Amino acid sequence: MVDRAKGLKSIVFAIFYLVMVFISGVFGYAIIEGWDLTDSFFMTVITISTVGYGTPRDLTPAGKLFTSLLIFSSITLGVYAFSKIAAFVVEGELSQTLKRRKMLKELVKMKDHIIVIGAGTIGFSIAKMLSERGLKAILVDNDSERIEYIENSAENLTCFKGDAVNEEVLKQIGVDRAKGLITTLPVDADNVFVVLTARQLNPSLEIIAKANEVENIKKLYYAGASKVLPIPEIGARRMVNLILNPSIEGFLDTLVESGDMQIYFEQVDVPEDFPSEGIELGKLRIPQETGLIVIAIHTSGKSTFNPGASTLIKPGQSLMVLGKREQIEKLRQLLQG
Repeated sequence: MVDRAKGLKSIVFAIFYLVMVFISGVFGYAIIEGWDLTDSFFMTVITISTVGYGTPRDLTPAGKLFTSLLIFSSITLGVYAFSKIAAFVVEGELSQTLKRRKMLKELVKMKDHIIVIGAGTIGFSIAKMLSERGLKAILVDNDSERIEYIENSAENLTCFKGDAVNEEVLKQIGVDRAKGLITTLPVDADNVFVVLTARQLNPSLEIIAKANEVENIKKLYYAGASKVLPIPEIGARRMVNLILNPSIEGFLDTLVESGDMQIYFEQVDVPEDFPSEGIELGKLRIPQETGLIVIAIHTSGKSTFNPGASTLIKPGQSLMVLGKREQIEKLRQLLQG
């Protein structure tokens, strides 16, 4: 971005100097030769363009010297300006082509990643949060300027320019190998099409869709969304809770953002290679070993809150825990044995 800005600045300066040379030529002939502006303009044009027409009048020695300097200046600046323009166009296109080719090669190797469709405020925030948690995420949008802005403001984010409504784009970003997809496009019809196409390409994909209109929630579920979030309704519910239960909402905000220490409420899946007969929760000593608080255990669509020490932990279950990022990672290692 900085190099292209410098290149554009060089082009502007070169063109400015060419204009100044042209203006100097017109007034130079008018002053040195005493010509009117028409003859001076014509002489400047044929001199700078080097077309080889004859002069409108005979030149004085001073006029011949001025013409020589004008030719030299215009050719030098013209070559400079042309080279800068050519370099700006060619290098820019070449850079973008090479960058996209490199990204496509990386995407072929990527798997178990999360695709975020739409680089608006919500999509950008989601991709940034996923990246901050160390997850592989790719942000997709069809707006070149928006993608370029995000790439320069958040270096750790992987961005891809393309229309996710297009099936080929979803294939390019590896939707068939992805772990999940979140679509946040501003038009629900586009979200429906993305969900429908993604579900066909990857039947086991976890798909979260944003619903801009409540009446479109069913359509998104019919298309194949795993979960649909009606943004206006969620915002309204949060505002109601803030006015009715300000202390509770404030406490939840503290859990999410508590200064330098971030507390997460997260789902940790029990690995498939965990003992099939299960291990009692108390014997795992999760609070003692990791410092986490186990809120609930999720099994086959049902959740057991505040589980007892005798509760068996088996493969296929998920633990809902509360704690810091490093504590959650420690739990994953503990479950792996």
